[in-house]
Amino acid sequence: MRTVRLCYCPPMRVVGVDENGLGPRLGPLVATAATLEVRRYDAPTLQWFGAQLGLGDSKKTSGFGKMAAAEGFALAVAERELGRVPKDVDALLEALSLDGLLGLRAPCPDRASRDQCWSAPASLPAFGGDVEQGHNQLEALASAGVRITRVRTTLSCAGVLNAAVDEGRSKLRVDLSMFERLVIDARHATKRNLVAYCGMVGGIRAYEDYFERFTDVTRQADDDHEVFQVARVGQVRFEKKADDRHLPVGIASMIGKVVRELTMGRIVRYYQDRDDSLGGASGYHDPVTGRFVASTRDARRRLKVATDCFERRG
Repeated sequence: MRTVRLCYCPPMRVVGVDENGLGPRLGPLVATAATLEVRRYDAPTLQWFGAQLGLGDSKKTSGFGKMAAAEGFALAVAERELGRVPKDVDALLEALSLDGLLGLRAPCPDRASRDQCWSAPASLPAFGGDVEQGHNQLEALASAGVRITRVRTTLSCAGVLNAAVDEGRSKLRVDLSMFERLVIDARHATKRNLVAYCGMVGGIRAYEDYFERFTDVTRQADDDHEVFQVARVGQVRFEKKADDRHLPVGIASMIGKVVRELTMGRIVRYYQDRDDSLGGASGYHDPVTGRFVASTRDARRRLKVATDCFERRG
């Protein structure tokens, strides 16, 4: 009688990486990675299923007036890391940040500049997010055989970006380095090679010329995407509209959007607490942000906040 050996194939881990806030005038650049465990990665089906749950590209799921849903999901994801629902922004970052709170604050050159970003009260939910809705989304994913195993985010504040410019490093290079850190972290957590889908970083095309952390890289032929085999990491793919095509990238985009809005909002509140006539500001290159920059100039000078910790250069 012939013996048939059945091979157990473990679930595969797929990582999605995206950035939020590459172009703004104020606030941090945020990069986020979400690792999903699935039996088989069917990108179109997963993207469709995520869309039915309200999960995906932050431009569609977390735009103006839609932040509540994204926040509820982010709170549910962070709860799994913390063992409790985060009640403020510090707790959310404690759960999700690759660097931890001390690492995030380490670049601050002085107390005044640190207070600008860290001292304003920042309780959650800030946008009306419902953690129970997030629980339901996670349970629906799990029932379909999709499990989020890890989410990590990393931030580069204005001071860090300006210091990079002084060193001759563009914000695109900083952004890509953040992507590399996140993919390497996901690989270490997974303990086996993986596939990482990444959003395109600015106008970069010859990515291998920009890698700072990936070593022993082989570029694979692909007319539509930038695809690399990275030793001790796995396959890393940079694709256009990745946040709209790949659910893990969309989830990373959503959570990164929440982190970006919360941290930018904290800076705004710091100045509003000292001048109640100030309006809000997105931090992007728009007239409202321009007025916010002009209106806070005297306060920043009086408080001795380092200019490089407030507004980006380059």
